[in-house]
Amino acid sequence: MKQITFFSILSILLIQSCVRQESANDPFKDVPIVIDIDAVKSPPLKLAHIQYVPLETSEECFIGHASKTLIRNNKIYVADFNKVMALFVFDMNGKYIFKISKRGQGPGEYISFNDFDIQNNGDIYMFDQHQKKILIYNSEGKYLQNANFDYYFGNFCIVNNKMYWSKLRESGQMFANLAVYDMTNKTTDFILKDEKFLHDISLLNFSAYDFYYSPNHLVYYSPKFSEIIYSIDKDGVSPAIGIKNLKIPSKDIINAWLQVKDGFDRSRLISNTEYFIENVYIYETDKYIIFVCKNGALDNILLYNKRSKTTCFIWDFFATLGIIEAKGSTGKEFFGVINFNPDNELHKQILESREELKNRKEEDNPVIVLFNPDM
Repeated sequence: MKQITFFSILSILLIQSCVRQESANDPFKDVPIVIDIDAVKSPPLKLAHIQYVPLETSEECFIGHASKTLIRNNKIYVADFNKVMALFVFDMNGKYIFKISKRGQGPGEYISFNDFDIQNNGDIYMFDQHQKKILIYNSEGKYLQNANFDYYFGNFCIVNNKMYWSKLRESGQMFANLAVYDMTNKTTDFILKDEKFLHDISLLNFSAYDFYYSPNHLVYYSPKFSEIIYSIDKDGVSPAIGIKNLKIPSKDIINAWLQVKDGFDRSRLISNTEYFIENVYIYETDKYIIFVCKNGALDNILLYNKRSKTTCFIWDFFATLGIIEAKGSTGKEFFGVINFNPDNELHKQILESREELKNRKEEDNPVIVLFNPDM
């Protein structure tokens, strides 16, 4: 792992010392992509391609809520963490293949279903936070084994034989916000610690410290208040994207937030601020990187062209597709997930204009939206 680079950059980013210091050290020195937020343009954006893939609906295959979706190995994996607590698998045409739905406390069973990922060989890893264990199934859904751990964590991702965890806690206390578990040696290394202040100012309910999946076993990860977006791959954690001229809150501003005693009021105050909070929903194709830069309640959707090295705001782009946000990438295309609402005028227009949606019913499973921008 590239821990020396990671720690040296984090020393600049940690919010306890977030007052901007003039330093000879350039925080963007080792960052391959640097975006000046003040220089981002808003040109008209065209759509190169769009395809709607309805997921098959049946008595055996009914998704209550699409909590997380991955597309790997020409398969669509849709997890429902809340209603059905099951993982559904489809082919790229939306045809149902199988599901994993095994509630209980026996072998291959789980009490809660909180996250999942797919190993390089197609094995399926499902996280039961209640029992602090991950259940492993093969690519066809056959149970293989459990892996038990000492910590609770928010979510995880697998890169080669390493498992990265976010938001670790034990006995109600935050322990670390990023850790890596070596599945071969069964050792844990804590990368990002001592951020109790995030809990104190009610910021752990935001999206930072989530993992955002792109193809070729690449995952993006962005600490809160960080000018740097990191990539996690076979070589470990590396700085990947830097954002210049973000309005990061000073130490005095943070202290003022801490004076608000009620956690809900504090969280609402921070949400409505104009200060930069985090970068989220970071996905990549062979041509583009798309992500959301959050300033308080304002979501700035950015599209970076890898060939021209230019960046633009795409304010209403997702809305025109009928989706709220991007959910991932196939490598060639981005994708989103949509539950059509016939009372929504835009949704109604899409349903009426797309041949592949003409037989869709209101109670049917969600639809995968594959799309490519043209910038």
